Amino acid sequence: MNKLSLLQLLRICSPTLPIGSYAYSQGLETACHNEYVTDQESLNKWIKGVLKNSLEYLDIPIFSRLYDAHIDQNNEKIRYWNDYILASRETNELLLEDTQMGKALARLLFDLGLEESIYWKKNPCSLLTTFSLACAKWEIEKNTATQGLIWSWCENQVGIGVKLIPLGQTNGQLILSDLMQCIDDSVTSGLLIENDLIGATCPGAVMASMQHEQQYTRLFRS
Repeated sequence: MNKLSLLQLLRICSPTLPIGSYAYSQGLETACHNEYVTDQESLNKWIKGVLKNSLEYLDIPIFSRLYDAHIDQNNEKIRYWNDYILASRETNELLLEDTQMGKALARLLFDLGLEESIYWKKNPCSLLTTFSLACAKWEIEKNTATQGLIWSWCENQVGIGVKLIPLGQTNGQLILSDLMQCIDDSVTSGLLIENDLIGATCPGAVMASMQHEQQYTRLFRS
């Protein structure tokens, strides 16, 4: 992977990327409200649990297939896996987050000159679909691109927890340090998952997201 590709990856993984990831907690706000997550240790366990039981078995293998489909310019497979991941979002909140961020990234990529994203400006899409499109077109190696995607998710979750619990910024960095090996392990395993094993099993996070849709006071979007 060349140096420009690395810089492009850093760009789309940046927390300042204007796609709205900061606005959603994916149920973590409810987990904090219900006191399932109350300190550094419990936040670390919550993030690891969602990573191992959801992203590793759903987001990572589907991202891999979308990436390959973009490389092959196979529009039928791209649309199939895009529809698959959207159908796998268990709550209205998770679906709204995914499609809002996916379309926001499509608009940004088009403005940056990636004309292939024009289709996804007009049609429902997952963040995985547009993120993988950018990585494929900018020649970002798949394993590294996947690590960037998952790092971005983990960093956002840690940032949410730091605000809600609250924790100090150093606590957040300690969590991220501990997550690094877990991220690498999940990416390695997730990229090898066969089609018939794809699917998340993370009911606690799903129920937290469902409850968040009706939570009386919220800092994060529902």
